[in-house]
Amino acid sequence: MNKQRIFNEKILYWFIFILYSILNLFLMLRHEPWRDEIHAWLMSKELSFSELIVASRFDGHPILWHLILMPFAKSGFPIITLNIISYIIILISAWLLLFKAKLSLFFKVIVLFTIPFTYIYSAISRNYCLIVLFLVLIALLYDKRYEKPILYSILIALLVHTHSLVWGIVAGLTITFHFYEILLFFKHKNKANIKKVLIGLSLIVVSTILVVLELYGTTNTDYGVSISSYILRFVGFLIIILLSFLIFTVFNKSYFKEYLILFFGFSFQILIYTCVYSSVLFQRFMLIFVLILFYLLLLSKTDMAERKLNILCIIYLLFMCVFASKSFYNTITHDVKYPYSSAQEMANYINKNLPANTTILIDASIIGQSIIPYLDTANFYDIAYDSYVTCANVSHDRGKILNALNNLNQTYSGKYIIICNHFVSLDSSYAELIFETKLSMVNEIFSLYYIY
Repeated sequence: MNKQRIFNEKILYWFIFILYSILNLFLMLRHEPWRDEIHAWLMSKELSFSELIVASRFDGHPILWHLILMPFAKSGFPIITLNIISYIIILISAWLLLFKAKLSLFFKVIVLFTIPFTYIYSAISRNYCLIVLFLVLIALLYDKRYEKPILYSILIALLVHTHSLVWGIVAGLTITFHFYEILLFFKHKNKANIKKVLIGLSLIVVSTILVVLELYGTTNTDYGVSISSYILRFVGFLIIILLSFLIFTVFNKSYFKEYLILFFGFSFQILIYTCVYSSVLFQRFMLIFVLILFYLLLLSKTDMAERKLNILCIIYLLFMCVFASKSFYNTITHDVKYPYSSAQEMANYINKNLPANTTILIDASIIGQSIIPYLDTANFYDIAYDSYVTCANVSHDRGKILNALNNLNQTYSGKYIIICNHFVSLDSSYAELIFETKLSMVNEIFSLYYIY
């Protein structure tokens, strides 16, 4: 009877996983990559390893994601490979959650078919998918970290290279294990595993130093530092979550380490959101739920009673429903119905209607680069930097762009130019509007002009 029950459960789990895989495959195929996705692909395709390290300072992201993309991009794989890679990474993460985590099946299914496993990190291909994978792996290894401290440390060291927004979680994991064990050693001279703990800590420290050197002096600060009312509401939301779980921790002191990990994770996010970003993108908002899920996965590896864990899972689902379900649903349905970007639309027009090997001027390659992967033979020429472009210059200068646009009719007569996002409208006395793209979810609207 038990064997039959186990067999039936496996069949159910595989049915859920296959259904999940098909749904996310459909969403991935419907999604059109936009500039942030394509920029990582073009960097991986066009830059060498050393150039990639230099460019990361302007890009503002660690290069682990780019290194994963690099062999495929340089080998001439089509642009959809970008999304297939993130789809596979999230698929692996989903399989681990479904088959290996100790959470209830009901909770697993709801999480799999909502945030963060459906669409957000599988269809939209960015380095966030690596965060999900490494956090799930760390959570599954969490109760064996004393048996396998080096493997545990390697996963944390790799997490450092995914995104700056998870450095708080890295700090929490390191403080509650490595530094805690070192402190116990000095207090009680307990030598068990201390060498492996020190080796693991060294790996994390070296990894952190490499990332800091890689990103130090980054110029990716387009968001500004003004704290809007939206940011304040967002920070308030994070504080409410922390207080909610703090109350739980006060009555369950044995889970204080897990709370500290969540505390450091959210505190660092609050610091970044209030001091660096003046707006919060949907992708970053979703990261909140990744960290809460990670916290629940850590608790599921302790001796917590199932009833208490289920209560926390319900709190998580309530937060998700109240603060994210509407945006989550609207984003998915709009991406299925409409273009995420309008780059393919512009590229199709150029391929069909302009002569082969046409040189097209561009006003801001950071946006217009979305078109590059779909072009047959046309070339892009950056008017701000006087150079042909196959990958955007992240450190673009608005002043240079405006100066170049003001002298178009004197310098570039007889050329085509693409204006991105209605950055500026060209005067009809020297430029004719040839074609303009229509709808774009992320406002990547392109206008093609011919300069007399």
